[in-house]
Amino acid sequence: MEEKKLFGIFRIEKVKLCDGGEIMGRLKHAFREFINDSFDPELTKYNITFFFQTAKEVMKAYKDRIKSITTEKYKPPKNAVGIYECIFTSTAGAIPKEREQEFFERTYKQLCQTFGKDNVLAGAVHRDETTVHTHWFVTPIFNTTSVLRRTKEEKENGTCRTITQPQLNATHWTGSPALMSELQDTMWEGIFKHFGLERGEVELTADRTKKKKNVRSDIKKHDLTLARKERELNCEAEKQKQEAERLAKERDEQNKRDDDFLKEKADFQKEKFDFAEEMESASKKAVEKYDEYMKSEKFQDADFPRLSIPEYKEGAYHYHLRIKPLFDAVVSKAQQFFEQIKSLKKNHQEEIEKLKDGHKSELEKAKVSAEAEKQTAVREAVEAKSAEKDVTINSLKQEIQKEKAEKERWYTALFKKFSLKIGDKTIEVNKGLSEAYFEKCNQLDEWENRNGDELISLGTSYKKFRVHNWKDYLTAKSRPRTVDHGMRR
Repeated sequence: MEEKKLFGIFRIEKVKLCDGGEIMGRLKHAFREFINDSFDPELTKYNITFFFQTAKEVMKAYKDRIKSITTEKYKPPKNAVGIYECIFTSTAGAIPKEREQEFFERTYKQLCQTFGKDNVLAGAVHRDETTVHTHWFVTPIFNTTSVLRRTKEEKENGTCRTITQPQLNATHWTGSPALMSELQDTMWEGIFKHFGLERGEVELTADRTKKKKNVRSDIKKHDLTLARKERELNCEAEKQKQEAERLAKERDEQNKRDDDFLKEKADFQKEKFDFAEEMESASKKAVEKYDEYMKSEKFQDADFPRLSIPEYKEGAYHYHLRIKPLFDAVVSKAQQFFEQIKSLKKNHQEEIEKLKDGHKSELEKAKVSAEAEKQTAVREAVEAKSAEKDVTINSLKQEIQKEKAEKERWYTALFKKFSLKIGDKTIEVNKGLSEAYFEKCNQLDEWENRNGDELISLGTSYKKFRVHNWKDYLTAKSRPRTVDHGMRR
């Protein structure tokens, strides 16, 4: 039996700079920021992300990367390839679980060697799908020399200017089938070869130009085409089967409706015929009873006016409806019925009033009880507060007495004037201290009672009289003024 081949698979997807929505969609898929049926949510927690944790962070880094190469002379064109999404995977189960970490490290190392470390923005490992694989996002930026737009003079002289700087240049790596083939070779040599995985088969033309042909991919495409056609045929057959079942069901329902209609029609005709017979029989019986009643002795001896004679072609049923005594009997019965209803309603209303009165009295009792409890609680709270208030007042009084005693002591020490006799000399105690205190208080009051404009005006006056304090200012101001205000020019 032929041994099954195990392949290493590398795919690269190009996304243009102008298509930011597709970039964000791919990032959200890689970082699992939405729910999808293609992966198992219970295994998502085992996924790994590199360098960034969210799609927004990678998007910001991508925009900063593009902004870093944007200069006055070079602005990346909107239709240029802005980012690669590189996917590394393999045949299911081809990479052992113990070598998965080595596989991830080799993919990152090979991407850095191929595209440059600065171009590799972020990556993610997916363990929640059928095969463990990695997604890497790479910016195709390469130090490129490009020709600037020529001016009119340069066109006339046949000259041009060039600029060499990092630019978006996807053509450098994926500009042709040959370059794509070389990129596949590079990835196979640097990554998949170390795990014993095979590359797609290569076909060479006569001129030795490489013309890669992935046989496995062609077979897979053919199988997918056949499977798609089979699904389409099965879907069409299923639709035809459903349509036939629907038509058969509708036909059966229509036949059933027709049978039901014919049956209902026959029943209606039968009921109509029976009703006509019953009406004719009832009319005959009513006429016979009427004739019998009119000819009876009881009717002849009755004490009430004669009944009116039937009108021309009037039936016995309609005639008896016009008989007054029967109508009066019906009215009498109706009046008795309404009287009974009034009596029941009156009794029911009396029961309701009794219940309302009882409920009202209970409510009043409850309100009185609640009010009494409230008054008791308020009184107890007031008494407790009064006792607490008395304790607080006594405490405050004691504090006030202490403060007064302390104040009196300091007042005696600082401001009370008294004399001491030492030997033959009498000394007045604290005289200078009290005078200095009052002087400073007056100065402080003078400054505190002035606003900003007054202070500025006062400072100007100090400068005018060449003084530095209020006392000197008052002295200078009281002196007679000369023509030049005592100032020398």
